[in-house]
Amino acid sequence: MSASSLDRYHAKRDFTLTPEPSGKGRRSARAGEDGLHFFIQRHHARRLHYDFRLELDGVLKSWAVPKGPSLDPHDKRLAVRVEDHPLDYGTFEGDIPEHQYGAGHVVLWDRGQWLPQGDVHAGLKKGHLSFELQGDKLQGRWALVRMGKPAADGKENWLLIKDDDDAARSGKAAAITELRPESVKDRGDEVGAGDKGQENQRAARPKKASKSSRQPPSSAEAADAQPRPTKLPDTMDAQLATLVDQAPQGDEWLSELKFDGYRGLCRIDAGRAAIFTREGLDWSHRWPILVKALERLPVDDAWIDGEVVALDENGQISFEALQTLARGDRQQANGIRLALYAFDLLFLNGHDLREVPLLQRKELLRTLIPGADEDGLLLYSEHIVGHTDEVFQHACQHGMEGIVVKRAAAPYTGRRDRNWLKLKCEHRQEFVIAGYTEPAGQRSGFGAILVGVHDDKGQLRYAGRVGTGFDDRLLEQLLKQFRKLERDQPAFVNPPTGQQRRGVHWLAPKLVAEVRFAQWTRSGILRHGSFLALREDKQARDIVRETEQALAQPADEGDEGDESGNNDKAGGSKAATKADLSRPVTVAGVKLTHPGKILFPDTGLTKLELARYYQSVAGFILPELKQRPLSLVRCPDGQGGQCFFQKHIGQGMPEAIDAIEVPEGEGSARYMMVNDVAGLVATVQMGVLELHAWGATGRALDKPDRVVFDLDPAPDVPWAAVVEGAQLVRGLLQEIGLACYLKTSGGKGLHVMVPIRPDHRWDVVKDWAHRVAAHLARVLPDRFIARMSKAARQGRIFIDYLRNAPGATTVVAYSVRARAGASVSVPITWEELEQGITADHFKVATMPQRLKDLQDHDPWAGFGKARQRLSKAMLDAFEPV
Repeated sequence: MSASSLDRYHAKRDFTLTPEPSGKGRRSARAGEDGLHFFIQRHHARRLHYDFRLELDGVLKSWAVPKGPSLDPHDKRLAVRVEDHPLDYGTFEGDIPEHQYGAGHVVLWDRGQWLPQGDVHAGLKKGHLSFELQGDKLQGRWALVRMGKPAADGKENWLLIKDDDDAARSGKAAAITELRPESVKDRGDEVGAGDKGQENQRAARPKKASKSSRQPPSSAEAADAQPRPTKLPDTMDAQLATLVDQAPQGDEWLSELKFDGYRGLCRIDAGRAAIFTREGLDWSHRWPILVKALERLPVDDAWIDGEVVALDENGQISFEALQTLARGDRQQANGIRLALYAFDLLFLNGHDLREVPLLQRKELLRTLIPGADEDGLLLYSEHIVGHTDEVFQHACQHGMEGIVVKRAAAPYTGRRDRNWLKLKCEHRQEFVIAGYTEPAGQRSGFGAILVGVHDDKGQLRYAGRVGTGFDDRLLEQLLKQFRKLERDQPAFVNPPTGQQRRGVHWLAPKLVAEVRFAQWTRSGILRHGSFLALREDKQARDIVRETEQALAQPADEGDEGDESGNNDKAGGSKAATKADLSRPVTVAGVKLTHPGKILFPDTGLTKLELARYYQSVAGFILPELKQRPLSLVRCPDGQGGQCFFQKHIGQGMPEAIDAIEVPEGEGSARYMMVNDVAGLVATVQMGVLELHAWGATGRALDKPDRVVFDLDPAPDVPWAAVVEGAQLVRGLLQEIGLACYLKTSGGKGLHVMVPIRPDHRWDVVKDWAHRVAAHLARVLPDRFIARMSKAARQGRIFIDYLRNAPGATTVVAYSVRARAGASVSVPITWEELEQGITADHFKVATMPQRLKDLQDHDPWAGFGKARQRLSKAMLDAFEPV
């Protein structure tokens, strides 16, 4: 081992304080003895990242990979070269103390052998290292490619890239860090300090056992558990989780993903299995393939708790597919397959385990279902001890429904209590369907469903309409069910009146719908609801409004409350609302500090309200943000304070903000990206009031996919002239065969947007936009100007074509503006422009109504698909400038 290669490693650490190995005087028992080894550690330091380490020359060459490896060859993951580490660091797991370098939790996420392709040292020097990985999780060919020249301090930016081979995947199946979060550390490995309580995530797969060889838990397994010998119960009550507003902290809690499926309580008796819903309904006939898989388990009798899900060909859970799967063996047709995620073991071979601590129950379950059975039908639900905030944020970032947080030492009570807590990434719950409306326009079936929830008196209260989420087939199927349930009078105690009642068909309150929505109004009406599925496993009479309990204010002992564990069924929790303004609040997995801070003094809009606004418009704004470099307008003291632009990713950036390498000068720079709801909310935490995006995506940063004409009027130009100016621009573009879209700027003007195919480089597109602007200024000089000069702009509209250049940005649709009133840049139709909508017409306060209107018509519905080609004829249609 070269002593000098570890000098930087030793200089950064105080080995009297940190449990990390010093690398002096001993070698790793796993490294170097049977080939070259690699290790990957998940490191929850200041920012979550994955440390990728390759054994070479007696040390571990190391890279920090912020987003972790991906199995998709199209994902080029940034990998920052860091100092060499000693060989015995490879199996390190534990907690690095505060105030030490890299303070945080370290988990051994993967390991195995790596096989270099070609001369390793030449590859490192050249900046292109090709190799094969043979790990527990990562397989196949990979490459590390350096960006730019070698750095003197060793901190170089590389890319970690998966080769396109048999081990490559795409879509959700490529997200290996999400699919396989567990540790790979063996019990025989040396464990770093701080590992107390870490469970074995790689228990050996149990051998198939004959009936005669099946035994109750061994004395070693049951020593602490003390399970009670008893007869197998005929029924089992399901343990339910309480909805809370933030995640509890500490290693006494473990986190599991919240699965999007049906609860499945599985009973095995003398080799015969059955699956029951949480209501006790026997649904074995619906899932015979899972029943057969359970009957193959090496047990005499058992109760297993889990969730039945449907997985598509990419391994993604689909609740809709679960409802529409065919019966019998055909349930695995068309790329869709059933699976049961098992997360608890309640009874095993004559022993009742419900009083056994949860973590021990899971260890026993792991011996039955060590990961997945041979057919992939029975899956073990992995968990992570502690670090609940990070787990929740990770789940929301990757589109999961949420997480369930469980007390590791708790028994299984079979009721709702605060030993199981759930956190949701979005508003989503069940509603009773009690009416529907006639279809409008070209729609078939019906227009919308009328839904409600029960109050504390058991009365069904109207909660709004849901008109999206249905395809033609579903509209037809549901209408057949609705016609059988029609009645003359409404089941709601407070049915809609006036125009809202016209054309409504009332239904007997029998059906239950699961709905995703933006938020609740103060009057108890859901906003921007989207239908997900019917819930046949839940009774209409049990459906109440779910409200979050404040984590710091537990319910009284034995008080089970409603579906969320909250007795305030008719409205929100006043205690929780008050707590939102006085302490940190978690929104979409991101912690907001000072949520009650006022960002817009004239309206009183708070930090929490802005975060919830972005959560409500996520479905519209994210397509305008994803994979695009951003410039952010940050106003740490709110709209009335000092603001500044930021485009480079900096120190202390929230984990939810992604990075993208952008060419800059003779090298490159790291810009910011927002790719999900968590990223949106993280910008609010940063004090961001405006989001500005490039006109190109990371797929082709040198080729824009849209052209922007920013109509910026001088102060003395009347609004009617701006409207007419936008229409003139539209007419000119239509003449050459280009469709264009419109949005308010949220400030003074309008943005005319032209979606195009990314066929041309920036200089070509910018030159063409300049020609269009110059043509209008030449033909109509009293209306338009194509120069920035403010002195010459008087009485005219500046057609700003300069936004069509690399590095130039435009405020994105649905972004708030740092202006009085909290105005918003909003897509509109050309007809709406004629009806009096102005540049700053929409405000955060009025956007809920706008979102409601969008249920019927989205002005930009075709924007993402209208990839028009800028032909040579179009490029040559206007004179050169």
